[in-house]
Amino acid sequence: MKYAVVLGALLLIALPVRLPQTPTPELQALVDTERAFARRATVKGLRDSFLEYFAEDSIALVPGAEPAPARLRALPAQPFSDLEITWEPRLGDIALSNDIGWLTGPSTIIDHTAAQPVPRFGNYLSIWRRQPDGRWRVYIDIGVNVPELPTFEPGFTRMPFRNRYTGQDGKSAATGTLAQADQSLNDRISDAGAARAYAERMIGASRLHRPGLRPAVGPDAIAAWATANAASMSAASTAAEAAASGDLGYSYGTYTVTTPVSQKGAYVRVWTRDISGAWFVVADVAQPSR
Repeated sequence: MKYAVVLGALLLIALPVRLPQTPTPELQALVDTERAFARRATVKGLRDSFLEYFAEDSIALVPGAEPAPARLRALPAQPFSDLEITWEPRLGDIALSNDIGWLTGPSTIIDHTAAQPVPRFGNYLSIWRRQPDGRWRVYIDIGVNVPELPTFEPGFTRMPFRNRYTGQDGKSAATGTLAQADQSLNDRISDAGAARAYAERMIGASRLHRPGLRPAVGPDAIAAWATANAASMSAASTAAEAAASGDLGYSYGTYTVTTPVSQKGAYVRVWTRDISGAWFVVADVAQPSR
């Protein structure tokens, strides 16, 4: 099984990536929801717009999972004219079952109450769940500060992934295999190092988001980052969820880096599954504890 996973990863890495890919109508509906969310922030401000578009069971990773709505309600309300926050979805994907999706893109925050307002740039990633009433709402929102706005292909692009899973094992079974994949990756990070472990589980378009750095895209860039910045790393899985169609899901947990710089925090991974049933990381975000 291990050899099959490694071989599958190498084959996927070797295949050329063609961008852009046109989003499906279902994915476009999720993108439109994110854009409406961003527009709402200009009217209601950060706290109240987030409360409107976050699911009631949404979580904040600090680094353990805590209810996000409670943390949001504890924040003071600030008008957009005081705290300006803008963002735009530029890349993402949705499950075939249209119940789980994810989006990422650039963000900017400007605190106009500061003596010298300075833009703070970021790269956000949001996990979305479709609610029983049919609306899309954010379940996890995680981002990193970056020195400049991250670049993306023009417009919106669907994350490229060839030979997507089309099996029928159901949500529960798929979630079980996804949780195993997440734990296996964490075990591999401890045993073989982050650079090698990530290379075995990522595709040509996979993204790694870390604070203070431009996003690393592709196995070579991700391995280079891991070699230089995560020589000694460990991680522990907390939870995972796959879509009902079994082709897409997410996981989250905690991590520790001791070399070259000591750091602890939370991670979120987005996974896509290939036709053989193997899971691959298409996005990995780490948020250090404050």
